[in-house]
Amino acid sequence: METTVFEARARELVADIKEIVKVKGINLTEALEEAGISRKSSEKILNQGVMPNLSEFLALCQISGITFHLPYVETTNSPM
Repeated sequence: METTVFEARARELVADIKEIVKVKGINLTEALEEAGISRKSSEKILNQGVMPNLSEFLALCQISGITFHLPYVETTNSPM
């Protein structure tokens, strides 16, 4: 099965996150464990190239300092 463009970009993002964390001097395996990610899962992500699930990816982002600003719309509480 061919790797999709999205998978390739996701792998690039994980590699970038690993580099950011390395520059900051953070032990990523320990930081992921503190975030609730098992050592087995973190080893697969960091050393075997396994793609993280959403919660693992968000933990990686938080550890590296990457933040997301999601758009939102305010609505009234009154029925239509």
